[in-house]
Amino acid sequence: CTDLRVPMIATGALTSLEGHLRHLRGGLAIDVTKMSNILSVCAEDQTARVQAGVTRMQLNEYLRDTGLFFPVDPGADATLGGMAACRASGTNAVKY
Repeated sequence: CTDLRVPMIATGALTSLEGHLRHLRGGLAIDVTKMSNILSVCAEDQTARVQAGVTRMQLNEYLRDTGLFFPVDPGADATLGGMAACRASGTNAVKY
């Protein structure tokens, strides 16, 4: 794709509440929803390494017994990759 200058655009849960993708110049959509592994969580420094297709609910379920939670809630069970790409924060971000 790079040699042919074809844009590659990642897609996730397609909730479209905070943003959406548009293929303005054509391109290739790459579905990342199956990249849904939580790679590591460190409660001590409050960090998590996740793949782009992990959803907010999936991460919070994983964190449930650690005393931690992911407060960002854009109003749908969006993927974390999509939330990061659109700078989604939701209403809970103001509270926490």
